[in-house]
Amino acid sequence: MSADEYTPLRQFIAGVVDATNEEWKAHRDCLTRRFLRKGEFLVSEGQVVNNVSFINKGSFRVFKTMNGQDLTKHFFFANEYATEYISFLTRKPSDICVKALEESELIELHYDKVQALYEQYPVWQKYGRLMAEHLFIVLAERTHRLLYHSPEENYLHLIESRPDIIERIPQQYIASYLGIQPESLSRIRKRLMEVRRV
Repeated sequence: MSADEYTPLRQFIAGVVDATNEEWKAHRDCLTRRFLRKGEFLVSEGQVVNNVSFINKGSFRVFKTMNGQDLTKHFFFANEYATEYISFLTRKPSDICVKALEESELIELHYDKVQALYEQYPVWQKYGRLMAEHLFIVLAERTHRLLYHSPEENYLHLIESRPDIIERIPQQYIASYLGIQPESLSRIRKRLMEVRRV
């Protein structure tokens, strides 16, 4: 992989920790590149997840199928990590799926390489801790919103905070992410359009 293809990841890391050239090179030497077509799975249910995957290009949906219905948990886009962290950390099979919504390009780091970097370089321990803390906050805030806010409030929050989801994700997946049926989302959208016309 050329240096240019690593640039988004290096810039992302630089926004979190200050790694030296030596520390970055050690990290870079552990990376592999992967391409997925639209509709391919990054993670399948029952799979033990071995990689964290930085998205250079593309988008992904995290979901679980229950009683024939897909329940959407999260979306990942470029300049984010995509994986199933519980399986990655516990080394147990995943009970959810991660699927490419678009042609995607990933930079991957294997679990064993992560542990080796942690052992050798304190900066990568710090990076891992800060990323885990960020993920915890994101998931806690999402749980809070689902429990204590109405679907309409959550949709408005999505428009304000994640316009990329509104613009790029099919409506049925957005409805699932909000915990409602597509018809309910259609009613919410219609009501909001009527309010804006007044």
